Amino acid sequence: MKTAFHFRWLPAGLIAAVLVTPPADAASRRERRAAEPTDPAAALAARPSFASTNFAPVPSDHPLAGIWNDPEFIRRLIGSYGFLPDREPRLNAEEQVLYRDTILPLLREQPTNAIPALEKAISPTASALFDYTLGTVYFQQEQFTNAVEHYEAALAKFPDFLRAQRNLALALVRNGQYAEAIPALSRTLTLGGADGRILGLLAFAQTQEGQFLGAAAAYQQALMYEPNNLDYQLGLVKCHVATGNFTAAMALLDELLPKYPDRDALWALQANLFIQQNQLAKAAANFEVLRKLGKATAAHLTTLGDLYMTQGVPDLALSAYLAAAEQDGGANLARTLRAADILVSRGAWDEAKQLLARARELSGEQTAPDDALKLLRLEARVALSTGAGDKAIQILEQILQRNPLDGETLLLAGDHYKQAGDPDRAALRYEAAAKIEGFEAAALVKQAQLLVEGQKYTQAIELLRRAQRLDPKENVQRYLERVEQVAARARG
Repeated sequence: MKTAFHFRWLPAGLIAAVLVTPPADAASRRERRAAEPTDPAAALAARPSFASTNFAPVPSDHPLAGIWNDPEFIRRLIGSYGFLPDREPRLNAEEQVLYRDTILPLLREQPTNAIPALEKAISPTASALFDYTLGTVYFQQEQFTNAVEHYEAALAKFPDFLRAQRNLALALVRNGQYAEAIPALSRTLTLGGADGRILGLLAFAQTQEGQFLGAAAAYQQALMYEPNNLDYQLGLVKCHVATGNFTAAMALLDELLPKYPDRDALWALQANLFIQQNQLAKAAANFEVLRKLGKATAAHLTTLGDLYMTQGVPDLALSAYLAAAEQDGGANLARTLRAADILVSRGAWDEAKQLLARARELSGEQTAPDDALKLLRLEARVALSTGAGDKAIQILEQILQRNPLDGETLLLAGDHYKQAGDPDRAALRYEAAAKIEGFEAAALVKQAQLLVEGQKYTQAIELLRRAQRLDPKENVQRYLERVEQVAARARG
């Protein structure tokens, strides 16, 4: 006579299996009925459970949080301590007694208490259900390596053990082993375990491994099971973008935004898509929506500023850059200085001056040495370009006192002295910069320009040729040719 297992959920939500007692004579059965509760599940359910209702949870900002921390998903994972008799390995009569009388009560009270009993029960000839159950205990305790080991042991004994295969795949995903999780998830599907969550996790793992075409197909199938799952829809948009299918991505975003107008991820995704399609004004509009919603990050605001600079609107760019700096609170000075550098490079001197002043206020005394030097250099460049030469040279000499080998500052100081009509000091700064790696060519060109102004064409030509050997540039080559022509005329 074959034994059977009855599958039912316990009200306390931890153990989902109750075993039928092994065959015995009628008298013995009657005695047991008189001495024991009719339903062992009712007896266990009557006891208070101290087991955790979590199952290896992930932080709320983790990309899997929408799937993993879902109550229904957790319920199914916790319920995976049970048995499905038609598709899983069996327990013999002795193993049933062990599981019912020893292991099941321990699991009911606290899963970790069952570990010693399960380890003792496991052997090469023992049911794969013991390996599987121990793996699930380890999984719940976030001991993923141990969980994977025991799930694999269960599958070695019973290769078509669907829940062992499914939990193996889930443990690999939860542990960030995406490359290993992909074949495990695929095998789960092969065994008949297709559902929205498995397909969604397969798509997620494929995305992490850069398999965007396969991920798009998996997300589309997952949406057949869960058509309103926003995580899957966002994942599908990202896959479309990654594969260059911008039309499909935009169509899906146009469908989602009216449904979820307060979802910042949707506005940001569409903005980035507009940027890739060179629709910069539309991208800026999206970031402005995020700004009005109060959900624009410092990175969003910085990108907005860059978009305004590309469109030639430095005053709007300054507004966005200042908002980003305020949001950072001075913690990311490097990002603010990058924005100021863009303003300086475009000749937006007033805007750069305002942003640098605010950056200095926000950073206070906690500025990293490299950022502090860059801030000073940018302030000097603004001063040089706005007629505040005396202030500029004070800043530059201050930098050189801290770091005499600052090539960029040496070049700026040389430029100041050149503009101030002091070619000797300018030449000294250029000569010093020419000895610093990475600044040799630029310094040689500036030295040559000084010599040309002094009509020392032969020396200038030699320096320009050296600069071209170090770092060839078309504009320098054209300048060299013009100087050679002037020198030839001078000789004639």
